Amino acid sequence: MEMPREEKLKQVLDELKKNSLGTYMTAFDPRYSNYPVFYSEPKPFMTTYMWKYEDLKKLAFRVREVIDPEMTDRVTIHLENPGIKRLAPEFPAPATPTMYAGIQIIGPKDKPPAHRHLTHAFRVGLEFPPEGGYTTVNGIRIRIQKGDVVLTPAFTWHDHGNFGNDYAFWYDGLDAPLTFWLGVEWYSFLKDVEGKVLQDVIGTEIDIEGKYSYNYIPLHEPKQEINPVWYYPYKKTRETLMRLAEKSNGSPHYGISLELINPQTGGPAFPTMSLRFNLVKPGMETRPVQATESIVMFPIEGEATVILGDEERKYNLKEYDFLTLPPWAKYKIYNEGKEPSILFIQSDAPTYKALGKYREKLY
Repeated sequence: MEMPREEKLKQVLDELKKNSLGTYMTAFDPRYSNYPVFYSEPKPFMTTYMWKYEDLKKLAFRVREVIDPEMTDRVTIHLENPGIKRLAPEFPAPATPTMYAGIQIIGPKDKPPAHRHLTHAFRVGLEFPPEGGYTTVNGIRIRIQKGDVVLTPAFTWHDHGNFGNDYAFWYDGLDAPLTFWLGVEWYSFLKDVEGKVLQDVIGTEIDIEGKYSYNYIPLHEPKQEINPVWYYPYKKTRETLMRLAEKSNGSPHYGISLELINPQTGGPAFPTMSLRFNLVKPGMETRPVQATESIVMFPIEGEATVILGDEERKYNLKEYDFLTLPPWAKYKIYNEGKEPSILFIQSDAPTYKALGKYREKLY
């Protein structure tokens, strides 16, 4: 008796799989693929997920207690999106398919060795002793406090420390998952290249502000491939947000929104990531929006409620609580408090735009 067609098909598909091959139906037909390529609209495998900052802080202290003493200067708690981990269990530290996100605890005596990597990275100040912390980028020591954004662009040497006598915390954001997928990471320590553990300090954040704070670009200096502005002080960001909020509610979809830019290009701070601060006034509810970008967001001040879909799910974010949103998630933001909600948003929209895959739908 002739073998049934379905059984023959299964044999052929098994043979293809055994030889690291596929055919149309194994990639595009939902009957044969759990993750078919084609959909009528985006169906990302990452999920919306929320983490409470206080939970992350407690775990950071616990990790610091039990970790090898030689590693206590690099204690991080990173966000791992459960949707991505289901698809790719071995994929390291994905908050989104392209971006890393997490918090780092910095002790009073921590001085990790200077290093560099091809991954673009930045940090946002969360909690500090009065003296603050610092990050040194290519010899420029930048003091960091709450809300300050410090960039460590691709292949810049960087190390950090804590000026105070208590623990400090900051948020780390990187495009490490994108670099990982592309298979092009380089990582090296300054000690292995120049024989020094830490960088020589040749300047401070004042040098950066002096060059770029007033919309000037020093033409006598060679144009850099990377963003030359490594410091965006929150004091100025907040002043600008508040000044704009005095006269406007901003966009009905985003509120008052400020993006950190590269002054050489007028474009985003990184070619792969957009960094922005959104202010939503008390009592304001933004209109829904969808976009092909993955997002990590958290309130730097105040609280916010992020509402998904048609009122299907609500996430109540307090200060420093983190939320990831997948591409094409329909969402809006409601501030039911009495104070402005200021949100920091990390997005991979520049990557989508560079690839010609960015779409936005405003309701």
